Amino acid sequence: MSLEIERKFTVADGWQVPPGSTGEQLRQAYLSPKGAAVEFRVRAKRDARVMTVKTFDAASGAMVRQEVEFEIDDAVFAQLWELAGGDCLSKYRWNVPLEHHVATVDEYDGSLAGLRVVEVEFDSVEEARSFEPPDWFGEEVTGSPAWSNRELAASARAVPGEAARVVPEEQGETR
Repeated sequence: MSLEIERKFTVADGWQVPPGSTGEQLRQAYLSPKGAAVEFRVRAKRDARVMTVKTFDAASGAMVRQEVEFEIDDAVFAQLWELAGGDCLSKYRWNVPLEHHVATVDEYDGSLAGLRVVEVEFDSVEEARSFEPPDWFGEEVTGSPAWSNRELAASARAVPGEAARVVPEEQGETR
């Protein structure tokens, strides 16, 4: 089991993918109900299929989660994807170099199109707390349930049509 220590932000309007950034398409589905203490997810990225189990580390606050991740074969992935019942999402993840870190920017597809968030992972809670986000980072949403990928997947399912844009309720509007 490993610890995932990260902070999450919205992306400021006008941000463009910088030259030299790399990325990949991701599809993920959630098997645990909204609000569950333990999150079960399957993810497809390139040729890999991965099962992930995450839980918050209550002693360390919202930016720290315990995580177990392992590869699964295509047949198991397909079965688990079906069990998710539509609580899934698709996004393109950009890896953007920062001075001492890598920012991962997720640009969502489908009914979440237009929504972008950025996360930065850290080696320690102290390092995470001392991080000064660059100007292109928007509002911090670390630990906000409305901005979790689990909640976004449920929101994507609830919105008909590919052109609709979902903004988490904490931020106000839903279009």
